[in-house]
Amino acid sequence: MGQIACADVELSNSSTIALTPQPGKLHCAMCDGGAPWQPQATACAKGHISSLIKVVANLMKLPHVHKTAKARVAAMRATHRILSHCEEPMHLDLTASVLGQCCLQALRSSSRDLRVAAGYGLLDHNRMRDLLTPRRRTLRSFMRNDLDGVMLRRNNVSALDFLRNLSEKSELASQETCILAWGQIARVSSGDERNIVLLRLIEYLGHTNPLVCGLAYDEIQRICRHSSHSVQRFLAPCWRALAPMIVQDLQRRPQIAQHVSDLLSVTVSELLRLTQVYTLPYFVLTEQQDILQRIANACNRSIKELCLEPINMSAILAYMLLRSPSEAEVTIMTALQSVSSEFNNVDCAELVKSEPVLIALELLKAASDSDDVTRPKVNFKTMHDSVSQRLMISACLRSALDVTELCNEAFISWKAMIETLGADDIIALIDPTFAIVVQYWDAFTTYSQRQAYDMISHLLKTHATSIREVAYTIPSLASISLMAKFEAEISSIKLQMVTKHQLQALIERSRHENLTVVLRALTELELFLEDHQAFLNENSVSEHPDPVIAELARTLLDISVQYGESNDNIVVLSARCIGFLGCLDPTRTEASRGKKELLVLSNFQEAEETVDFVIFFLREVLVKAFLSATNSRAQGFLAYAMQQLLKFCGLNGPLTSRNQEKFADPKYLRWVTLPESVRNTLTPFLNSKYVVTPATVQPETQYPIYRASMGHSQWLRAFVYDLLRKGHGDNVLELFQVLSRIIRAQDTGISTFLLPFAVLNTIISGLERQQSEVGGELVTVLSHPLPEGDLAARSSLLHCSQNIFQVLDHLSRWTQEKKKEITMGRTSFSRLNQAPSSTEIEIAQAQLQNVESVVSTLPAEIIARRAVEYGDSDMEPLYERLQQIYTQIDEPDGIEGISSHLQVLNIDQQILEHRKAGRWTAAQRWYELLLTERPQDIDVQYNLLTCLKELGQHDVLLNQIDGLKRTPIQFPIALPFACEAAWVTGKWDRLAEYLRHASEELDGNFNIGVGRALLEFSRNQKDGFIRILDDVRRRTAKSLSATNTASLQACHEILLKLHALTEIEIIGGTRKHGLHDKLSLATTLEQRLDRLGAFDSDKQFLLGLRRAVMELSGEFSNKEIASAWLTSAKLARKAGFIHQSFNGVLHASQLGDNSATIEHSRLLWKEGHHRKAIQSLKGAIAANAFQSHAYLQTNQPATISNNENQQEQNAARARAHLLLAKWIDRAGQTQSDTIIAEYKLAIRWFSRWEKAHYYLGKHFNKLLEHERAKITTKRAQAFLSGEMAKLVVEHYVRSFAFGAKYIYQTLPRALTLWLELGVDAEQPLDSKYGTNEFRTHIVQQRRRMLNAVNAQIKKYSDRLPGFVFYTALPQIVARIVHPNPVVFPLLIEIVAKVVSAHPQQALWTLLALVKSSSKERALRGKQCLDRIHEYARRLKNEADGKELKAMITHGQKLSDQLLHVCEGDVQGKSSTISLAKDLGFVHKTAPCRLVVPLESTLMASLPLGTYDVEMKKHRAFSKDTVTISAFLDSVLVLNSLQKPRKITIRGSDGHVYALLCKPKDDLRKDQRLMEFNTMINRLLKKDAGSSQRRLYIKTYAVTPLNEECGLIEWVDNLKTLREILLSTYRQKNIPVNYNELKVLLKEASSSPPSPTKIRIFTHRVIPSFPPVFHEWFVDMFPEPGAWFAARLRYTRSCAVMSIVGHVLGLGDRHGENILFEEGNGGTLHVDFNCLFDKGLSFEKPELVPFRLTHNMVDAFGAYGCEGPYRKSCELTLRILRQHEDTLMTILETFLYDPTTDFIGKKKKVNDVVPDTPEGVLDSVRNKVRGLLPMESVPMSVEGYVEELIKQATDPARLAAMYIGWCSFF
Repeated sequence: MGQIACADVELSNSSTIALTPQPGKLHCAMCDGGAPWQPQATACAKGHISSLIKVVANLMKLPHVHKTAKARVAAMRATHRILSHCEEPMHLDLTASVLGQCCLQALRSSSRDLRVAAGYGLLDHNRMRDLLTPRRRTLRSFMRNDLDGVMLRRNNVSALDFLRNLSEKSELASQETCILAWGQIARVSSGDERNIVLLRLIEYLGHTNPLVCGLAYDEIQRICRHSSHSVQRFLAPCWRALAPMIVQDLQRRPQIAQHVSDLLSVTVSELLRLTQVYTLPYFVLTEQQDILQRIANACNRSIKELCLEPINMSAILAYMLLRSPSEAEVTIMTALQSVSSEFNNVDCAELVKSEPVLIALELLKAASDSDDVTRPKVNFKTMHDSVSQRLMISACLRSALDVTELCNEAFISWKAMIETLGADDIIALIDPTFAIVVQYWDAFTTYSQRQAYDMISHLLKTHATSIREVAYTIPSLASISLMAKFEAEISSIKLQMVTKHQLQALIERSRHENLTVVLRALTELELFLEDHQAFLNENSVSEHPDPVIAELARTLLDISVQYGESNDNIVVLSARCIGFLGCLDPTRTEASRGKKELLVLSNFQEAEETVDFVIFFLREVLVKAFLSATNSRAQGFLAYAMQQLLKFCGLNGPLTSRNQEKFADPKYLRWVTLPESVRNTLTPFLNSKYVVTPATVQPETQYPIYRASMGHSQWLRAFVYDLLRKGHGDNVLELFQVLSRIIRAQDTGISTFLLPFAVLNTIISGLERQQSEVGGELVTVLSHPLPEGDLAARSSLLHCSQNIFQVLDHLSRWTQEKKKEITMGRTSFSRLNQAPSSTEIEIAQAQLQNVESVVSTLPAEIIARRAVEYGDSDMEPLYERLQQIYTQIDEPDGIEGISSHLQVLNIDQQILEHRKAGRWTAAQRWYELLLTERPQDIDVQYNLLTCLKELGQHDVLLNQIDGLKRTPIQFPIALPFACEAAWVTGKWDRLAEYLRHASEELDGNFNIGVGRALLEFSRNQKDGFIRILDDVRRRTAKSLSATNTASLQACHEILLKLHALTEIEIIGGTRKHGLHDKLSLATTLEQRLDRLGAFDSDKQFLLGLRRAVMELSGEFSNKEIASAWLTSAKLARKAGFIHQSFNGVLHASQLGDNSATIEHSRLLWKEGHHRKAIQSLKGAIAANAFQSHAYLQTNQPATISNNENQQEQNAARARAHLLLAKWIDRAGQTQSDTIIAEYKLAIRWFSRWEKAHYYLGKHFNKLLEHERAKITTKRAQAFLSGEMAKLVVEHYVRSFAFGAKYIYQTLPRALTLWLELGVDAEQPLDSKYGTNEFRTHIVQQRRRMLNAVNAQIKKYSDRLPGFVFYTALPQIVARIVHPNPVVFPLLIEIVAKVVSAHPQQALWTLLALVKSSSKERALRGKQCLDRIHEYARRLKNEADGKELKAMITHGQKLSDQLLHVCEGDVQGKSSTISLAKDLGFVHKTAPCRLVVPLESTLMASLPLGTYDVEMKKHRAFSKDTVTISAFLDSVLVLNSLQKPRKITIRGSDGHVYALLCKPKDDLRKDQRLMEFNTMINRLLKKDAGSSQRRLYIKTYAVTPLNEECGLIEWVDNLKTLREILLSTYRQKNIPVNYNELKVLLKEASSSPPSPTKIRIFTHRVIPSFPPVFHEWFVDMFPEPGAWFAARLRYTRSCAVMSIVGHVLGLGDRHGENILFEEGNGGTLHVDFNCLFDKGLSFEKPELVPFRLTHNMVDAFGAYGCEGPYRKSCELTLRILRQHEDTLMTILETFLYDPTTDFIGKKKKVNDVVPDTPEGVLDSVRNKVRGLLPMESVPMSVEGYVEELIKQATDPARLAAMYIGWCSFF
């Protein structure tokens, strides 16, 4: 019957049963051969097994079977086989199963064979082999561990109880059976069951019968042999249960201890020593002093000494805490004092605090060893109220989770800890707990998975409030189906978050200190970014990118660097996330790493400065390292260091108590300035008592330390450790001794932070030999050549070099600040008429000398070479050297600037200039010429290949490479170029050929790696394709470092590579949004290309890769690939690479794309062949060369696809017609009616297109302006009647109904024309216009046109969302008192709608109108408010209406209070006053729902896109915009005539914002100028050249409160030019005698002018004030990289404002009106009262176009006005010319604003100065066009800029400036 069970399995799986050679006999691989269980492969069918069991049970009941021992033995063997193949729980229940009861009864049999058979039938199939696979669920017995937990426990209890009862019988046979059965159980059991079994067997060792004793002894040995372990190792896990019993019977049954000692091959005394940690707790608790003394004697110690051993005491205390938690202290001390009187004076608390971690681990183990019922409930605070101990315990368990053998046990302990901790402690462990469950779920056994389920359930039920608080950051459980219920519960909370908040939560989790949390967060973040590509695009390429994008980029880069050397998984995950984020345009998104710098000028001699260093180190480095450590030993050393550092700072336990006296204690104040999270971590160490063993004496370190074989971390730790050991100074010795203990085996971040301080200390205070060693070490690292083939060694050396650069930067900053300190000290003493201590000065100067002498030993060439390698940084030779340097810097204009100072350029210099300017064709020609002269020159070959690559001439490039000799030197250089050219051209055979000859050393190259991946893809080897891409990604990500991730610009190349790898995977179909969703794929790829901004070369690289993967995949049509070629052609055309563009058009045509003809037409137009281009385009239109390149989903219905396809074709046709209309319009060879008809055709084909309506309206506007320019009597009737204005307004209004790209051009112009038409409609026509009938007709026509325009405005103002008109709200409010009774009600309606839609922002403008001093304007403002109240009453949601009304009421109160603050009289000369007491401000007006009036909160974001934009769905303002939370009471009063006041607001985001309340000043003019400058910034961002150079004008929010006062956004950290220069001259003892200067300037500028007089200015005035402005940049930005970036930003921002200021006629640019940002060097201009050349009407006219004095030029650097300054000026002017119409439209709205006088009254009549709006517009237009005064021929951009620079630097003009302008500065 048993073999029938085995045979049944054979029927379904022949691999399990095999016939033996003997006929008729079956051999079961599992029952007979020991094969392991295989799921479903060794189980009988369900019905079959029940039948077999029924038959066997009936057979066993037969009398013959009962009487025959042999038959019963056979029955037991059959039972064994049947149970081995049984899966049904009902037959495996030992208490209920028939076979189970038969087995138990057989154990009582008198037949020995039957008893043995029954024992094996019960147990034998649970073999040791199965124990080696604990996760397998196939063990076939009553005690196998895949049974239901309840059944398994019941079976275990039944079996053990049965054997215990059986063992109580005195029969020898029963004892033998029990011993053998116990032995079998011991082989298969674990935990408590094994402890019980071994206890029984060891008890048998004390049996009076020697035979029984011997059987037990032998069985224990057999058990150990079966386990393949020694006796000692086998018994080790059981000592906790066995040892007390063994030692307890030491006197009564000493043979037990002796036999156990024999088994262990030790003496009894050695046994006592071995087991003391397990026996002492029990005997102390039971107060058995005699046994304790016996153990103490064996250890040669007293009882107290024995107990106080750390491991013993922790075990004793934990044991007692578990058994009497309520009265622990009394129980502990009573027991200890009973066993030894020496404990009488010992404090229990001190004992507990001595070893908290060991005690906690003992408690955890006891808790994990128990079930929920029996588990002792111990509050961890009983042992010590310490967050740190919890962290250390969790770190220990986390590290154990990574060990396969300990994973499940560690998790059970983690669960025990979670279920033991209280609510206060649990919240910090929620995220790590969920992360652990998700990460290790697959590694858990079934039991552990059940425990995990129970633990999550426990958390959700017991800690629901805490879970809700942190639900947003909890890792997802979606990957675990068993947890679906819990995931749904948590997701319901998360779903309440908007997309942005979900991303912020993932970012926050990614920055978590816990490694597991970071891994899970990045895993989820990758999926999130993949699913939300549209969100990323919308928020990264908009006009104002959302800060969350920069935060995401910064976080991912920092994570990559932080874990670069310690965790490859995190680095790769971070790289994947970066790939989905994309290569962001660094000119649009700023993600620079904020630098937290710290200098210790006193070399740790001053206590305050030293304490500041310690606090900074704790806050920024040590606490983070402690929280992120996963090794408990490492955490222990960190804990010790934090304890000692806090002690050094004088921070101790009582300090944290918040009593009144503490607030005056500076130590307490320093403590409370720490972030709360840092204080929570540090608090336990205020009273902790960590000690460390003394450090071993280390041998003298041999310098240089660096060796080529050393890794970065090994060198860094060794170097820092040696420096810390040699510290000099009292404070240094105390600090460095502690710090030296946390260098080894710790994160390198600690060593990286300490290195500069340790180096500086050695240089300043060390011995001469030590200084020499340090300098030598720096030189050794920097001069060591970079390994070529070994990428790991190369990366390691570069990281070491990075550390050296950090040291050099630190030394540079320290030197600068030390010099300042000495200078300021002398100045302070001189003011006090005291002399500084000569000793102090001498010490400081000696320190400076030491630093400078060491730095001087480092050759500049070595530093420069390594900086270039790392990618960080007679006058003729110097300029040549500068030219070489600038070739290595990402600055396109520096080369030209330097070259301008070279008299003659050689070939190399000319080539460099061409390359940096992007003139690749010219550079190619030069390199080809050089190659004929130097054919073997590797550099020339490399540079020529670079030119061909940049020009897109890949076929030529391949031919060039094939012509090279494949030498070991040339081939590696050419191979990356060859790979890229091969995949771009689709020449896969050549790619394979190239890679076949590539050595393994070259695999680290990105192009070569991608080439190998593409070859695998072409061979349909998806696994190899993915594997190679993963390897390339890992290597690329590992190249990220702290230096090259300082900004997005610095790591742009690496980001591009990661971006490219992601796209290869997406197009290759290995990602979720792959080939199955082509429509989504097309959109995603288009959006990802937009993120690169103006980096056209990078876009071409990506497009080449896309085409290659598309071609290989076989899933893309030719026309889809052709679309990518046309995109390349378009980019090349715009960049001026005509050959590359033609190549793209040719490929698209070859692939069958007829629309390539249109791109070809564009190329013809670009080259100046206008007539031919128009003909070609007309031919394309006639041939219907339009098609859709949209990616259609294969499962879409045909009708839908056709409709979408048709819509795309209509759009393409519309684009062609619009292009043709624009060309014939520009050509000026076609009648206006034909042009208009062509524009209308474009609209007809695609009516919902903003651009088509805009250009038609623009054409009508051109016609209107043409008519306006005519003399009055020659103007057309359409112009006079307003019909032309109506046409312009009509099409402009329609344009912004379908998009917002041109809204700043269309809306202001439409409003101006509408409002002017409203004025004209109410005025009679001048009598010179014909007859009365004609004039009457014209007036009537005007009114009809006005009504038509009103209807259009009304129609679209009702349809469009409020943000559309919000963009022109100041213009609308300015004209709110319009005289036309038909117009102004509509204006009020528009204002009311805008404010109702965006009350938080728009109310600021409306409230200023309500508070107007003009009664009429105030009345109109109140009418607007009344209309808004009506809106509020009509809102469907009553709550929204109430909120709007409350916001208006609250806003009015706040406006009144702010007006009072502005107008309030400030008494006295105090610079700081109280907002409430001195200015009467009522603080109850805050909080307020209005936004803090900042540029970032008041600026509306506009929708992206150009086709059929969903305007109504767009959200112009973020939901979490910053509102007013409170006003701080302290007010700073500025020292000027009107006493403006700086107030401070706390925003709803918790940050503090400053505003300037400016009284007695109409700020509306400033507000409109900021609008103009904002428009300039938009134009600069759209242009590729200016965007790459980051040209901008610094703007800020201006918010008028009425006509006389308002608020200005405060810009922090500004210095005026005057303040900077005067301070520097003062330090150099250069006095400024204004009276003397006034005389000299008057003489120099007197009439008639002469060279002699000019020499007074150039040779007497200017030399008195040498240029010093450059020193400010050196002082403010001592780091070379920061210095260069700041100087460049200053130069460019200065250039932009020079041109814009000149165009606007901005004057009065004295030193107080030009400010500079201390953070980045940018320029900021203030005070715009002197506009439109008003300065020319001054008594002393301002003759210079802008300020460009010698100090400003000096700060530009070696190239002066050339290079970046000139190029930026030219770019800015060129952009202004290109957008002349836009600028004129904006200016027109300002100049015709009746509320603001932009022209003003002139102090002196001057014919050059315009005094009418028309004159101002003409003046501005002439400047934009390049017309000099009294000239009729416009100049080129370059010529006009040259003339302006000459005028600005003309000594004669400068000498004639008024004295206050300070032309000599």
